[in-house]
Amino acid sequence: MRLRSEKGEGRLSSLIWLVVLIGFGWATWHVGPIYFSGYNLVDKMNEMARATKYNHSDEKILDTLMKEVREQRLELWITRSQFKVNTYENSRRIGVEYDVPIEVLPGYTRTFHFKHDVDQPII
Repeated sequence: MRLRSEKGEGRLSSLIWLVVLIGFGWATWHVGPIYFSGYNLVDKMNEMARATKYNHSDEKILDTLMKEVREQRLELWITRSQFKVNTYENSRRIGVEYDVPIEVLPGYTRTFHFKHDVDQPII
């Protein structure tokens, strides 16, 4: 007859994997929204870079981008002066660079650096 401790069930390894899985879920829950907001901001930057030169001045483009920043809840890390808008004869280039500190795990904070540049022909 075997004793209960001799079955080799590996309860400790299951507990370790459960902690790792919970940690991964926690990190994804905190980091994912910042990346999602960044992708939405890049989409809006592409849209504004393609806008016509005559109806969309650089100031109007900055106003629209700052509205998107507020909607994506990035206003803590992005200011109007961080956007660089250059309009050329046939194209427009928009860039922004910012850092976001995030508590990835309890007690562990990491600063994520984002640099978005778009260059699109003007329609």
